[in-house]
Amino acid sequence: MMIGHRCNFGPYELTLYQWEAGNVENPPPLIVGHYLEDPDSLWQQLSKDDQHPCHLAAITGVSESEFLPYPCPKLGERFSSAQGPEYYHKLTTILIPTLKALLSAPVAPASIIAGYSLAGLFALWAAAQADSPFERVISCSGSLWYPGVLAAIALPPERALRSVYLSVGAKEKNSGSKMFREVERCTREAYECYQDCAKTLVLNPGGHFTQVTERLYQGIAWTLQEWHRT
Repeated sequence: MMIGHRCNFGPYELTLYQWEAGNVENPPPLIVGHYLEDPDSLWQQLSKDDQHPCHLAAITGVSESEFLPYPCPKLGERFSSAQGPEYYHKLTTILIPTLKALLSAPVAPASIIAGYSLAGLFALWAAAQADSPFERVISCSGSLWYPGVLAAIALPPERALRSVYLSVGAKEKNSGSKMFREVERCTREAYECYQDCAKTLVLNPGGHFTQVTERLYQGIAWTLQEWHRT
């Protein structure tokens, strides 16, 4: 049921997994993922579910600063510059059209964005942009400790999401710096910000980098169930 395509676009490597059998009247969505860790294994799990078809794209080569929607110099040099808006423009105007052009099967107009860690923060921010092509978002262990994040991911009046999946490791609040340990509290606050859409917050066992692929699979599986249910 799947065909893999790999191509380079500047510094980025695009890996596309296609669902071969597509319903023209109700085509499956394209899931655009960052920091998927092991996309081959993730796709193997997703492709076993005949009831919830999808296409999956894994984008690698994105720098840490490209996941930051705005700089926060007080956190140090690592966070003193942010190229999130520039990368968002590339993603939505170049990379996603390139990915869709590679598909030989039908694909839904709207897409799903998924990300882990800083990419999870970027996913929520990208979904909040007024011209966003994403109607559903998956943020697993998203870096929602980042200062000012609640205002950054707030949806403008003209934006509406169909579903939001949030997860965080149960041990994350007990490790790392004081700022990083705020991630569970901040994720719960973010959860409360989303209204009028399907949403869930999952507390996973372990720390930040425990079972990354399994957590992403759980988030994508839940989102696809919502997609095909509605």
